[in-house]
Amino acid sequence: SKAGMGPYSDPSANVKITGKDQMELRAATQDIPSPATEEESEIITPSEPFPTYQTYAFQTEIKRGRFSIVRQCREKVSGKTLAAKIIPYWQEDKQTVLLEYQVLRKLHHTNIAQLKGAYVSPRHLVLIQEMCVGPELLHSLALRTSYSEVEVRDYLWQILSATEYLHAHNILHLDLRSENMIITEPNLLKLLDFGNAQFYTQDKIITMDKCMDYVETMAPELLTEQGALPQTDIWSVGITAFIMLSANYPVSSDVPCEFLRITRKGKVKLTRCYAGLSGGAVSFLQSTLCANPWGRLSASECLQSPWLQETGLDNRQQAVVTFPTTKLRNFLMEREKKRGLLCSKYGLMIAQ
Repeated sequence: SKAGMGPYSDPSANVKITGKDQMELRAATQDIPSPATEEESEIITPSEPFPTYQTYAFQTEIKRGRFSIVRQCREKVSGKTLAAKIIPYWQEDKQTVLLEYQVLRKLHHTNIAQLKGAYVSPRHLVLIQEMCVGPELLHSLALRTSYSEVEVRDYLWQILSATEYLHAHNILHLDLRSENMIITEPNLLKLLDFGNAQFYTQDKIITMDKCMDYVETMAPELLTEQGALPQTDIWSVGITAFIMLSANYPVSSDVPCEFLRITRKGKVKLTRCYAGLSGGAVSFLQSTLCANPWGRLSASECLQSPWLQETGLDNRQQAVVTFPTTKLRNFLMEREKKRGLLCSKYGLMIAQ
């Protein structure tokens, strides 16, 4: 309401976001469907007009995860290069897997990778999306010798603009990690990977598995299974902001219960951040990383915060304070090591 968000009400039926025993992608890649050869493939026809369906030639692998593979593809008629996200599924999970398509078909925003087409076979969902070429958000910063608070602010504005758009359409992303953000030319941020996205209504509780691989980015309400809210995405934005302004996580622990215990003590301590942050940056971090979701700002309120609205002299002053990228590079090296361990754990290969 206009007065804000109150405490949780009585719970309703849970909605679980899970995978089917960590689907074996190695087996799935041996039989990647091609619309040109798989007769039983079903072209998904959305209510919104998509370009006329054409067959695609699958090319090099771009990225591999636990539940999907992204490959470069070419539209045969136009020759246009696109990205194909291939998601294998069990028949009983078909409706759950199709949810990503149902979300993406509704989205048309500058900072969100656009869905161009889709088709489904008895074993795979294939999402054809625009090709977003560029480094991940944090890698984009790490490639420089230094960066300023103003540059961080500009990226956060783009993230929050996309988040506000999603929430206006009652969609939660629920995986707003920097790994799912690509910086294309000219310095345009694109939000990717809607595999965890859910339509949000107040009469259902959206929870995720307790044993997650990225505990450091999970909001407290997800760890306690109280359910996701629009403010859950704001926590993730706050985590991303904190990393850009510190090259560290606000709380580090691989054990969910320990992470939750530390987080519940109160507001996240900012002693890990770089020296010289403006008061506006500090206030933004505090308002997005509040342990209680009803204490966090909405995406619209974040965009209206004084820090993100500042221009002119304040803008120039903040650009004077720069952050060297040595610490951020070390942070990313440690993160890549953890990713390598996860790939080994689930029997995946890291795409080059």
